[in-house]
Amino acid sequence: MNSHRFSKISIHPLFWLMIAAGILTGHLWETVIAFTVVFIHELGHALVAQWFGWDVTEIELLPFGGVAKIDSHNEHPFHEECLVLIAGPLQNLWLPLLSFGLLNFSFWGEAQHQIFLAQNNALLLFNLLPIWPLDGGRLLHVFLDMVYPYKSAYKRVLYFSTAALFVFGLLVCWHYPFSVNLWMVVIFILFAIYKERRLLPLRLLRFLLAVSSRKNVYPRFKNLTVTKGTTFAEIFTLFYRNAEHHIRIKDRNDPPIDGKRLANAYFNGTLEGDTIGDYR
Repeated sequence: MNSHRFSKISIHPLFWLMIAAGILTGHLWETVIAFTVVFIHELGHALVAQWFGWDVTEIELLPFGGVAKIDSHNEHPFHEECLVLIAGPLQNLWLPLLSFGLLNFSFWGEAQHQIFLAQNNALLLFNLLPIWPLDGGRLLHVFLDMVYPYKSAYKRVLYFSTAALFVFGLLVCWHYPFSVNLWMVVIFILFAIYKERRLLPLRLLRFLLAVSSRKNVYPRFKNLTVTKGTTFAEIFTLFYRNAEHHIRIKDRNDPPIDGKRLANAYFNGTLEGDTIGDYR
């Protein structure tokens, strides 16, 4: 585990807005409790990530949880990602015990206890929805990464998240049409999905850079058979996470091309031509 801790904790402007609204409307306890629950939830993610030696550069607190920003130049095993993602919701399982314990103090009454339970349970259940960038959506992304190539998995989770968010928006419209906080969260998530879709080419490049410079060898192998006219860009969209790639050219008896070497040659600028048939 790295000796240093995450370097920065920041609060998203939307969260600041919700905190200000809570204070101005006289809901001080609700505001303090929401901040505390969100902070401990996200701290769970960050501490487990640190335990695995991940480089956590920042924790950004959001109204519905938060985002632990990780150095994206390294790949992480699927089981580590799952444990880091689950570590946040796990905090919400023991937090009610904390509230029960605080009932022994004069400043913490039944009203605060009920607010705490409601806030904690809402955060837990909402975060497990299979919508990006919630914890449930990120877990879905990890599972899709196990089945589909990197780019395809990313697109699928974003398309699914858009559809799921639309359904969630309909439920909000039906049950809580005047909840400003819920509509702010829906709009924020929709913007986050849109932004992530725009950044997908950059995410793919970072993934390929991590593949080209990885030091460990994964036990999972993917055999890719392509025609000699397949471009390098098309081949890279077939790459999987946490996998070694053997690329064979159809109708040729040449030895398989190593995916890591191909990605390394791409970033070193030593590839000749545009198609795999030109590779030497």
